Formats: sequence, structure tokens, C-alpha cells
Amino acid sequence: MTFSKNFLIGLALVSLAGCGGGTANIPEEAVTPPAAPPAKAMLTDVANSGELGSGASMIREALEAMKATDAAKVEPLLKEMTELEGMSDPAKIKAKAKAMADKL
Repeated sequence: MTFSKNFLIGLALVSLAGCGGGTANIPEEAVTPPAAPPAKAMLTDVANSGELGSGASMIREALEAMKATDAAKVEPLLKEMTELEGMSDPAKIKAKAKAMADKL
């Protein structure tokens, strides 16, 4: 009886030793939606104010930075940016900037 009792205890210990190992808990990366491009925020500001000023160069730089990832979208916007830079009427600046921001 002692042998069978010790055998069962040994078998229980061996079978429990493998439990709980499993895979390690690897934290999942949080997926956040991509932020709106900085050019869109700057164009929205221009659309609200009607003033382009020195922000034009920053908008152009932001568009140029986007060119590497989405040239098909950015090329027409760069042409529109040239048109926007030539405008002086605040109402036309607002309309053009809003139209450009809506494309981003």
C-alpha cells in the first residue's frame, strides 16, 4: 500500500509540474489611429483666419514631408499651395485653405 501511495503522490507531482508554463504574457501594442497631418491643422487655421503669412513655408514643409508617403495626394496640394501663396483676398485664402484641408 505504501508503494502505491508513494507512486500516486509522485505521479501527481510530475503531472502538476508541467502545468502553468504556457506562453509568456506579451503586452499588446495599443493601436492608435494616425494623427491628422500637421499640414491639415495649419491649413484649418488659415481657413479660419484668412491670413497666410509666414505659415506658408511651414505648410509647404509639412506637405513636402508627406510627399514621401503619399505623393499622389500631395503633388496636387503643392500646386494649390503655390496658388494659395499668391492670394491676398482673405475670403479667397479661407476658401482655398479649407478646400486643401478637406483633401487631407
